[in-house]
Amino acid sequence: MALDLEARKKGIGGSDAGAILGVSPWKTPLQVYMDKVGATDPIQDNDSMFWGRTLEPVIRQRYADVTNRKVVVPDTLITHPKFEFMIGNLDGITSDNRVLEIKTARSAEGWGEPGSNEIPDSYMIQVQHYMLITAIPVADVAVLIGGSDFRIYEVPAEPELMELMIEKETGFWSRVINRDPPEPITYQDMLLKYGRTSKESRVQADAVAMAAVARLKEIKAIAKEEDELKTVIMAAFGESDTLMDNNKVLATWKAGNGSKRFNAKLFEAENPEFYKKYIVRSEPTRRLLLK
Repeated sequence: MALDLEARKKGIGGSDAGAILGVSPWKTPLQVYMDKVGATDPIQDNDSMFWGRTLEPVIRQRYADVTNRKVVVPDTLITHPKFEFMIGNLDGITSDNRVLEIKTARSAEGWGEPGSNEIPDSYMIQVQHYMLITAIPVADVAVLIGGSDFRIYEVPAEPELMELMIEKETGFWSRVINRDPPEPITYQDMLLKYGRTSKESRVQADAVAMAAVARLKEIKAIAKEEDELKTVIMAAFGESDTLMDNNKVLATWKAGNGSKRFNAKLFEAENPEFYKKYIVRSEPTRRLLLK
């Protein structure tokens, strides 16, 4: 059961906590901030999200069958008694007072031995967040890996980590209240914060920026060289589809299935009024050009 959009904006949820502490592979603090202040579009549903929702009750039942524990799914949003911006929508609470978190995963990367507390960092922070807001001392993480490998991990509460989480989450929520965005830390963050508008002004590059420009030019030169080498290799192929070194295959160059695409120009020519009705112009974005 996922938090709806408005509920998520009212506080910091378990999936936000990992990003705020810098351990999420999916989101950065700035991206969470933009979500909280309503500056981003709603997250589009995808296959991973669909299968996660679909398999959640199945995994919950399997956990109950294996452990002989009764699981209750809270029907309301849980908030910390003191820090009301710390919220959570739990996958379950067991009859013997354990947080239950349910996951699906494509591979076992990041997951340790079943029964241990060795789970991916972002999920560790997530369940610590849930234990923090519920005052429950232990969490079980039930995960289905690759569609057939069911595992259970036991994660105890870590008070020192929780103190750090309170500090970080309090500071982050203060930024949300005061509309003080975190600094961008990734390329996508830069596009999110600065990618739409610019002003006519000049700024002097520091040593770090100058080194980055020089290195980027080197990388682009390597990419150009890559194209030149491909040209030489393709010339060696000619019309053949396999390049050999005696009996060893060096490379192949074969035709794949042609892609299908919508012919917008033809549609505009034959249906100009329909084309004008449905055309949508995107917001302008900035382009980085090396001089």
